[in-house]
Amino acid sequence: MITEASFIPITPKKIPENFFSLIEKLSDTSKYLIYRVDVMDFSSEHWNKTKEIYENKGGKVILNSGLVKNISGHESLHLTSRDLMETNQLSSSLTGASCHNKKEVIKAAQLGLDYIFISPIKNVVNKNPALGWEKFSKLAKLFPGPSFALGGLKQDDLRIAQENGAQGIAGISGFFQSSE
Repeated sequence: MITEASFIPITPKKIPENFFSLIEKLSDTSKYLIYRVDVMDFSSEHWNKTKEIYENKGGKVILNSGLVKNISGHESLHLTSRDLMETNQLSSSLTGASCHNKKEVIKAAQLGLDYIFISPIKNVVNKNPALGWEKFSKLAKLFPGPSFALGGLKQDDLRIAQENGAQGIAGISGFFQSSE
């Protein structure tokens, strides 16, 4: 379970030129990182180097399920909402998921996931309509573990997120100075 994190960065799909220098900086301030690059850019070499940087500082890199054909056999895994709804048992020691509605949050709770991301909180281009903080709070109460707010947030949003029941916030653009 992730109980000691307030911020969880998510890698952008498009790898910026300064990716590894950003990873170095993030590994100093965030214990966890969700690795979610475009499938076309994925390489085991890139994945291993990212893991090495984080693990050398005592952190953990969590692989996004959209990058694997078979979600079993990974030490840590972050399920897409689609993979969450298709999963009936866990095989990773640390597993979380992205949730966008009550049905997905309940499924995550039934599976006993270690954490969830609830999104989008604010309006984000090409995403579902914003949930807002009131809806986030209601959904977070349905999950017994830590919930992280995601979607259009910056690190300055941590206080309001925690006031609404979040363990912390997750994000891409708020951590990476790169556009998708």
